[in-house]
Amino acid sequence: MEQVQFLSLPDQIVSRLTEDILKGVYQPGQRLKEQELALKMGTSRAPLREAFRVLERDGLIEILPWKGVRIVEPTNKEIKELFEARADMFGLTVKHVALNGDLALLKKIEAEIDELISQTDAGCDEREYKEMTNAISSQMYALIPNRYTRAFIDDLRQKMLWHYCYMGISSYASRQDANRHWKDLGAALLKRDPQSAEAAALSIINASKDFALRLLEEKRHGIPAPTTDDD
Repeated sequence: MEQVQFLSLPDQIVSRLTEDILKGVYQPGQRLKEQELALKMGTSRAPLREAFRVLERDGLIEILPWKGVRIVEPTNKEIKELFEARADMFGLTVKHVALNGDLALLKKIEAEIDELISQTDAGCDEREYKEMTNAISSQMYALIPNRYTRAFIDDLRQKMLWHYCYMGISSYASRQDANRHWKDLGAALLKRDPQSAEAAALSIINASKDFALRLLEEKRHGIPAPTTDDD
């Protein structure tokens, strides 16, 4: 019989706060008051502080000396650096997949990219689109043999998740634009062409970076974000 895995109290707090942050219960820049949270969650401050350290490591909060805790508020510099790091990791990954992935996997990835394009054309929403791209990317990241590199990638993807959820970032037009590069990536993988695969991967990430930076500026100036069916 399979054993049930129980989360420690700090891990339970991390899970709950992460979900609340990603859902927008707490807004960027908002301070988290220890005493209020401890009462709300029915816990002492010690496990709460332990959870805060994990959330800070994951890039969701900042612990400010003598000033408490607040939800991170992304800056242009942070967004650029995160996307640049992600581009490096994604480029490295697709080059490895092009050279070492077995043919069955490469065909499967291409088929899933075709399905991604088909679902986009049919009007899938942003959440569905992200789930599909995440599933495609995860298959490729799993092929990285170095466990330290994989751990770095996982940490980076967690940080990226918060920014994606905060900005709510795509439109029908931006998804179609990205899909052109996804199509190029699938073709390059099947040809076992690491240079073309890397170029397509960088184009995917750079398109997202440019769109994210534009949305960040629009949010700061109070301009409504585009809806998912705007184009």
